[in-house]
Amino acid sequence: MTIPESIKKFITWIQGFDHRVLRNEDDVKEKLILPMFHYLCYPEICHREYSLKTYQSATYTKNAEIAQIYFATDDLKKQNTNTSLIFVEAIEPQKTKLNEAIEQAKFYSNHFKTLFFIVTNGYEIKVFQRLHYNREKLVFDLNIDTLKNNDVASKFYNKLNFDLVKNIDKNTASILTYTKYNLIEKLIIRHPDLQDFLEKYDFKPSITREGYDLVVVKPKVAIACNLPKAFREGNCQIEFSSILFKGLKINLNHQDILGQLMTGLHTQPNWGCRRFLKQIDKNNFTVNLGQITVILSKLEATDLCLCVDEICQEYQNLIIEFENALETWDFEFVKFSEVRGFILFSVSQELWELMQQFAKEFDYTKGKSEWHLFHREDISIRVSRGIRDHAFILPQFDRNLSLLASKKANIIYELNDVNLQSLKTAKFSLWQQNIGVRGTWTTRYTKQWLLDKYIPKVINYYSEKSQLSEAELLAKITNCRSERALIKEIDNITDLVPYLHDIQSWLHIYVENIVVSLLKPYYRAYTNLVRNTDSSITGIDYIFGNLRRVEWKNTQEENYSNSTDWKNLTFKYAIDCLDWQVTRIKNSEYENSFNADIITRIFIWIIENGKISFSQAQLNAAKQALIPLWEQSRFEVRYIYPNR
Repeated sequence: MTIPESIKKFITWIQGFDHRVLRNEDDVKEKLILPMFHYLCYPEICHREYSLKTYQSATYTKNAEIAQIYFATDDLKKQNTNTSLIFVEAIEPQKTKLNEAIEQAKFYSNHFKTLFFIVTNGYEIKVFQRLHYNREKLVFDLNIDTLKNNDVASKFYNKLNFDLVKNIDKNTASILTYTKYNLIEKLIIRHPDLQDFLEKYDFKPSITREGYDLVVVKPKVAIACNLPKAFREGNCQIEFSSILFKGLKINLNHQDILGQLMTGLHTQPNWGCRRFLKQIDKNNFTVNLGQITVILSKLEATDLCLCVDEICQEYQNLIIEFENALETWDFEFVKFSEVRGFILFSVSQELWELMQQFAKEFDYTKGKSEWHLFHREDISIRVSRGIRDHAFILPQFDRNLSLLASKKANIIYELNDVNLQSLKTAKFSLWQQNIGVRGTWTTRYTKQWLLDKYIPKVINYYSEKSQLSEAELLAKITNCRSERALIKEIDNITDLVPYLHDIQSWLHIYVENIVVSLLKPYYRAYTNLVRNTDSSITGIDYIFGNLRRVEWKNTQEENYSNSTDWKNLTFKYAIDCLDWQVTRIKNSEYENSFNADIITRIFIWIIENGKISFSQAQLNAAKQALIPLWEQSRFEVRYIYPNR
C-alpha cells in the first residue's frame, strides 16, 4: 500500500528530530510543536497563542503560561470555541511527571472546547480526545522514539491531521450519547419490571448535618457538602444512583458552587433559571457540573435541583450570616498574598507610619494604660490586650510602587486566622457571641474606632514631632465608599436611586431567567410609587423607548411599534404600560432578566427626573419590596459573578 506524500513528510521529519536539543519550554514549542503541526498540515494562520492567566481558576493559579490553540478556520474573527480544534500545552523537558500539566490542560481545554488536548515535555507526548458527556479519552501515550516507528507515525498522522480533525462534528459525540441515553430511558419506561429493578438502587432520602458537614440525599442524587465557615471556602461531592453513572463522583470547589449552582434556587428545571441546566427536550436535560457534563432525565434533574436547593440555601445563609455579624457588606473584599480582608479607608503613608510607631510604643507588654493594647507583627497592627484579640489592621500599598515610594495606603481589616480561631472552634450556633466590643470587633466598629479615637490620639501624640500639621494629616484620610442612607431609614425618594442602580447593574449581567417571587412586589410597589408623577417629566421618549423594548421582547415581534402609535402618548399611558407589566407577571413563575433590567431603568429615570407625589404608605411599600431584591443582588454580585 502506497503511503501518501503528506505522511511520508511527517515520518521523515519526526525520524530526523532529536529531542536532546530541547533546553526549555520555548524550545519545546519552537522545535517540536510548531513543526509537528506544520507537517500535520495545519495552516500557520489557524494557530494562535493564549496566555492562560486570563482563564485562571482557584485550582490553577501558577505563573502565566502560553497555550497553543489550533482552529478550523483562518478567519481571525471566527476563531472561537466553535471552531477550536486542538489545545497544546508545552512543559519544560526536565519535567517527567505530566499529571499536573494534564489536569491543567484538561481544565483549559474545557474552556476552549477543543476536540483534543495535548501535553508534551518534548519527549513524552500524551494526546487526549475530549468527550462531551464522558471523561476524556487517552488516544496516544507515547514518546518520540516510539513515534519514529512508521506505523505509529502513520496512525498519529491519520488521527490528528488538519483535514480530518477540522471535519469532525463537535456535536457528534453529544448526539450519539444523547441518543443512546434516550433509548435506555425509553426502554426503562416501557418495561415496568426493569424500572422496579432499577429503583432498588435508588438512594434513601435523608438530610443529615453535623456542624459544617451537610449531606442531602434524594432518590436519584446525593450531595455531601463541607459548608463555608468564617470566610473559609467550602466544597461538595455529587453522586447519582443511576447505573449509567455508577462510580461517577463529581467534586465541586467553592468557586464551582458559587458560580454554577447558586442561581435560580427553588425553581423548576424547565424554567431556565439555573445556570448549570439546559433543557434538551421535554424529559431530558444537559447538566454542567464543574468540568463534567452529563445528561439527566427530568426526574434526575428534579432531584438534583432539590439537593442543590438545600445545600446552596444553607451555603448562602452562612456567608450572609458571617458578613452580617462582622458588618462587612459596605466594604470591598480584597485578597493579596496570604491576606484576606476589607478596605476600611485610605491614609497617607506618613500617617500610617505614625500609626505603626504608636502601636509599637504602646505594646500591651510595655504598660497598663488604656492605650497599651497593641502588638506589632511585621507591618500589621494587632489590637489586643493579650487575652482577647479585637482586630488586625495592615496596609495595602500600590503593587507597582515600593513601600517608601507609596503615597497612599489602604487600611485593611484583616481576616486573621488567629482572630478567627475562636469562630472556627466555637459551637456552630454560638460563634456569633464572640462578636462585639469586648470580643472580635466588626469592620464598622473598627473603622469608627480608628477614625474617632485612634488616629486623633496618634496625631495629637506626635503633633510636635511630625512635620505635617494635624489638618494636613486628617485631610489625607479618604473614605473608600460613599455613605448612603439605610433603606429602612429613607424618607427622601431620591435616596432609593443608588439601590436601584445596584439592582439594575445586577440584572444587566444576569443571563438566566429570574424567579418572579421577588419581582412581583417590586414591580407593583414602584409602579404605585411613581404613579402620580407630573406629566411634564422630561425624557418621555426615553421611557417609551424602553417600554417598546420590553414589548418586543415579550411579543417576539420587532415590528411591534407599527401596532401602536407611540407618538404623542402621555405619561398616563406609560403608567398603564407599567400596570400591564405588573399584571403580566402575576401568573408567571419566572421573568426574563432583560425585562427586569429595562423596567428598573424606567423607575430610575422617573424618580431622577420627575416631580412625584407619593404617600408614606407607597414609600414604605417601595422600601419593603426593595430590601430582599437588593440583598439578593448584593450577594450575587459579590460572590457569584466574580466566579463566572
